[in-house]
Amino acid sequence: MRGAWHDDDYEEIASNSSYSPNYLKGGIARRLWDMLSETIGNGKRVGKKNLRDFLEQVTEEYYAQSASKEEHNFPTNDLIQVLGGQLPDVSSFYGRVKELTLLKELVAKQRCISLVGVAGIGKTALAAKLLAEISAESQPRFDYLIWKSVAHAPLLQDLATELLDLIEPLETPSSSPKYTQAMITMLLKQMQSRRCLVVLDESEALFQTKNLEQRLDYRLFFRRLVEEQHQSCLLLTNRILLDELNDLIVAKRPLRFFRIEGLDEDAAMQFLSKKGLTDTEKCHQLIQTYRGNPSELEAVIERINHFFSGSTQVFFQNPTTLVSSKFEEMLNHVFGHVLTEIERKILIYTAEEIVSTKESISFAKLLSDIRQRQKASVSTLELIKALENLEKQSLIESSKNLVTKEISFTLQPVIKKYILTDPQGLVRVSDALPNLAVAS
Repeated sequence: MRGAWHDDDYEEIASNSSYSPNYLKGGIARRLWDMLSETIGNGKRVGKKNLRDFLEQVTEEYYAQSASKEEHNFPTNDLIQVLGGQLPDVSSFYGRVKELTLLKELVAKQRCISLVGVAGIGKTALAAKLLAEISAESQPRFDYLIWKSVAHAPLLQDLATELLDLIEPLETPSSSPKYTQAMITMLLKQMQSRRCLVVLDESEALFQTKNLEQRLDYRLFFRRLVEEQHQSCLLLTNRILLDELNDLIVAKRPLRFFRIEGLDEDAAMQFLSKKGLTDTEKCHQLIQTYRGNPSELEAVIERINHFFSGSTQVFFQNPTTLVSSKFEEMLNHVFGHVLTEIERKILIYTAEEIVSTKESISFAKLLSDIRQRQKASVSTLELIKALENLEKQSLIESSKNLVTKEISFTLQPVIKKYILTDPQGLVRVSDALPNLAVAS
């Protein structure tokens, strides 16, 4: 650009760079003229000889338009472009005012934030809404906003290369570091000199791979991003709080864990109303049953519209708890690959007790009954660890008696229904416990 401005020939331009005249003329220049012809050419071809004329014309037009805007007091509010991937559609977004306010404060202070919640709860939508609102701020707090889905579990070197290229493209591929950690060092330098907000959506996939080396790479990657100095923020969406991140929280590193619950009552009512459900009492029942999970409510509404002509009254005359395909897929993975035997037995026992007693189960009763059902004794420590893991994965709910301080456990109706129906045969992997009749 500078050489063309001064009408230098390609040999002169090449003498001030590491490129040959042929590469500049046949490669870089051709692409540059194509791009400029599309953006500022107004139907004419931009080239080295006329570049200066076009740039002077564009500059004059820009200042004329700016003066016109100031004269008419037109507000200017340029959006910061979100790089990396297409943001999910958040045009229909409900509630989450408190969550958005807190997140905007946290991303300005923390180096890493983990958004955690069950499938369909709205982690992705909340992160996308956050980026959309930050990009529209009149006084941007970040230089770069980056959105990346990592559900395909890319290699760390591939992800780092892509992030580097988004923040500051390398002049040549050969200038890219050969080793992964050197690449991370370069990325950290970019995040030190620029304020970046990077969202990695569905990041639990990075640690679900069977490749141990890949998991260790990401463990070190997150540790460096949290512990080393920079002015950027990494926002992760996870179904559960990863152990790798929990270790950093325990060590009091600058990382925050943020659990996402269902929509509050008002937002969920607004959501259902927009979908055509107007019976307030029935809507409250749906919200309670599905814990305000927007994805589960959406799936229920679709089935009510399809099978019950959109009538909640008819639906509740034939009541049942519906499990969406998305939630079922998540539970299939959990029961098939994640849960230990004792965790699975706790869930089965809790589901059976809720059906039998219609009440939550105290810790003392759970400990006593599980021990009676197990052939081998279960230590209190084993049971506590299992319950902690189940709570971490939002598979079991706990509450404390305000007077006695005794803790009790229960299940979301959707999870209870899945356990008792066992659609894929993944819940009862043995005949250790008898099957119950299918609950409604």
